[in-house]
Amino acid sequence: MKQIYDVIVIGGGPAGIMSAMASGKLKASTLLVEANGFLGGAATAGVLGPISPFHFHDEQVINGIPQDFMDRMVEENGSTGHMKTIDPFGSGDSLGFYDREKYKYVAAKMLEELHVDILYHAFLKEVICKDSKVTGVVVMGKDGALTRINASIVVDATGDGDVSVRAGENYVLGDANTHKMSPSSAMFEMANVDTKRLLKYIQENIDDFEFYTDVVPLRKFSSRFNQHYFVAQGFKKLVSQAIEMGDLSFGRDSVLVLNGIHPNTIHFNSTRICGGDSLSTEGLTRQEIDGRKQIDSVSEFMIKYVPGFENSFVSVTNSSIGVRETRHIEGCYTLNRDDVANGRKFPDVVSRGYFPIDLHNPEGGSGYGNGSVWQPLVDTFDIPYRCLVPAHIDGLLLSGRCISGTSEAHGSYRTQGGIMGIGQAAGVAAALCALSHIEPRHLETKKIQEQLIALGASLARDERKAEEEAKKARKITQEYILTHQDDLITRKEILDTFID
Repeated sequence: MKQIYDVIVIGGGPAGIMSAMASGKLKASTLLVEANGFLGGAATAGVLGPISPFHFHDEQVINGIPQDFMDRMVEENGSTGHMKTIDPFGSGDSLGFYDREKYKYVAAKMLEELHVDILYHAFLKEVICKDSKVTGVVVMGKDGALTRINASIVVDATGDGDVSVRAGENYVLGDANTHKMSPSSAMFEMANVDTKRLLKYIQENIDDFEFYTDVVPLRKFSSRFNQHYFVAQGFKKLVSQAIEMGDLSFGRDSVLVLNGIHPNTIHFNSTRICGGDSLSTEGLTRQEIDGRKQIDSVSEFMIKYVPGFENSFVSVTNSSIGVRETRHIEGCYTLNRDDVANGRKFPDVVSRGYFPIDLHNPEGGSGYGNGSVWQPLVDTFDIPYRCLVPAHIDGLLLSGRCISGTSEAHGSYRTQGGIMGIGQAAGVAAALCALSHIEPRHLETKKIQEQLIALGASLARDERKAEEEAKKARKITQEYILTHQDDLITRKEILDTFID
């Protein structure tokens, strides 16, 4: 460890990993600080399911270093790469299934190759800030020792905007009017599931499900992951029956299941932890306890009520709950719902958004509707550089879900693919600022865009490439439908759109 770095990234989740990789690619001396003993944040500690889309329909919107990471994951037998959801409702246009242990390993390995230093088991104690300029941080280790580290630029990839708030920047908590936030979730997986029997049950009771789709491989990957991939949310009759009998207690009225990457495993994004304080130790503790109770209740329900789970068991639980929403830091521009929903373009674009506005009911209960939103977009939207620049603080850049946006806009860009793209942009900007001794608010966006394009990022639609991607995906999906007709759960009217 050095005492002075060009760039310090606080937070080793997907956004922080991409920021540190991008900074390292540009040859800036870079330190990544992470509280856990491994990388990945919500992607690993939070036991997220597959990586959310890099795609808008069939167009790949997120590219560059995030795609380099996905390619490396496939090469290291850790991922399927991107797969196409035949019906995107509720899931988005693609899903990238991955092994979380490989994720931890590959991320650290790629950072090491880029000469990025990593400091694990380090907690942000203090932000060194003078005259509204961040010049470094103080971190606390397991032994209680405090270490001061200086930097030209600090990147806030904490998710909650911890660096920004301690530096004195303004923020909005959750929704600007109600301050309510999308609920957190405790995610988990079950193993030894008879997935063929489960799939048959879904097929035979399809009216009991809110949404469901098959997921189509788009590239070759390790044979150890060969299985029929699908997503389904429902079991509503069984859920209702179990709740009435006192056998189930959780924050929803339906259960969402999809494959784990390993055969005969099922991933659950099916708990809903509402209210409480996700920014305090006491509040998080209460939420963790609530999450464990819901995991136990849902898993025992599946074993007792759902065909295919009779001999299954909980194989993986999150080491910390997945927090969807807390602070939105004030930046030089605040991305809003109209920008997102209508596909607005900006001259200072540094990444692109593509995912539907996905707001979970802050009061719990039912799925979409009744406080929840799933709003598909008219087109991709641009994320302007100004959203990554704090409104009043120098020496600091925002990365990931804490960038400047409203709660509604955040409901789109918060997914893993989206924050990877934002992270890449923040890392490039941080390195350029540090190496040129320029404050982020004074950096020419054109220079960021040139470097991002050189890294392979997509800042605007390439019509010809998008058309080729669509043709390829359609052909692969047609072949998949023809060869898997007995296994499919996707609605017939959706499948018929792929018949020429």
